Amino acid sequence: AIMKETAALTLSLTSEPYRKRGMVLAITMMMLVVISMSAVMLWNSVYLDTLIAGNQRRAMHAKHSAMSGINHFMAMKVYDEDVRNMLGNRSKGELIDLTHIPGTKQFYKVEVSTCCDRNGQSLPEDTFRVISTGYYGTKPNVMAESVVEAFIQSREER
Repeated sequence: AIMKETAALTLSLTSEPYRKRGMVLAITMMMLVVISMSAVMLWNSVYLDTLIAGNQRRAMHAKHSAMSGINHFMAMKVYDEDVRNMLGNRSKGELIDLTHIPGTKQFYKVEVSTCCDRNGQSLPEDTFRVISTGYYGTKPNVMAESVVEAFIQSREER
């Protein structure tokens, strides 16, 4: 009997087709990591931008509240003599108590001073400093505060 030799085809895990499949898996995993990191960074960026925009919005509302206090003061048509009578011998006092702007989370208070400007120089007799502080938030939790100052020169006409 004659025996025939047959070549047996054996594939091992280190042969060429299996090595290629491992590379595809490694590349796929790396791409998945890169895409996941990009998604996390994008989410983080959007989240921080949202926080910054919210802070800017609250600061803007507080500044508008402070400007409302100045407008309220101007609408009262207060003259220098009225301010000096109201203050008596004090140099600074609250003219408008904490006032809520209806329908909002905004409020303000207005103080008036006859003392000095920002540099400590005395103000002229007919000039006074109005300091309006605007707030945004609910009363125990103020989220933003802004101060607006105005120097008003007024004299009652006689």
